[in-house]
Amino acid sequence: MTAAVVFCSGWSTGPKAWDAVIAALPQDAPAAHLNWWDGLTDPAGAMKDAAARANAAAGNAADAPVAAAAWSLGGQIALKAALAAPELFSALLLLATPVRLLADESGLGADAASLRAMRQGLRRDAKGIVQAFWAEALAGDRTGFDFDDIPAILAPLDAKALDAGLAALAETDLRRLLPRIAVPTVAMQGDDDRIVGAHAAQQLADGLPQVTVLAVAGGSHALPLTHPRMVAEVLAALTGAGEER
Repeated sequence: MTAAVVFCSGWSTGPKAWDAVIAALPQDAPAAHLNWWDGLTDPAGAMKDAAARANAAAGNAADAPVAAAAWSLGGQIALKAALAAPELFSALLLLATPVRLLADESGLGADAASLRAMRQGLRRDAKGIVQAFWAEALAGDRTGFDFDDIPAILAPLDAKALDAGLAALAETDLRRLLPRIAVPTVAMQGDDDRIVGAHAAQQLADGLPQVTVLAVAGGSHALPLTHPRMVAEVLAALTGAGEER
């Protein structure tokens, strides 16, 4: 059976965020994309639909477990789906995924007031808010990724949809629920991620029963864009892609 993959990208982006990763895989991967905005209300249901599409591409049974490669907000959706329906997954690859985005009692995390200002700013200038977000998301990058390439990966979303994603990020706190997710997981985290912070991977390590954390030196928040070959290698190892030709 050929392993199938469901990709789920991060806030403001769509399927094209994964193009460089898919191109770097050792062979064509049967895959489907779960739009994060479709997974906000019913993560498990949306993931089940995406898994069925990925399995159809692979010629597998619709309910065969899949690997999910998920980034940031997409990673939160994948974790919520794994809580509700762990049978959907053979493995999780989480990139720059916050267990809780907002600062907790330790002081680590995003400032709540800044996030509120960001949400309010969407009503006046959604394009400007998205541009500012990406300037920060790439601020720690040391690979030389071109900021001018960002528009190509953005999803055509209005301010309301973008705000719904930020609301989900503001409200989500999975720390106490992580021990219930018994799915083999790899968490990749840039060491200079200025959106979720490098502590995000430690929170996953502290909570998930089966997790391997990979620190990415010189990595920002945009790992699928800046480190596609590394991401593809990890995903190939999780799915067994390339073992049979």
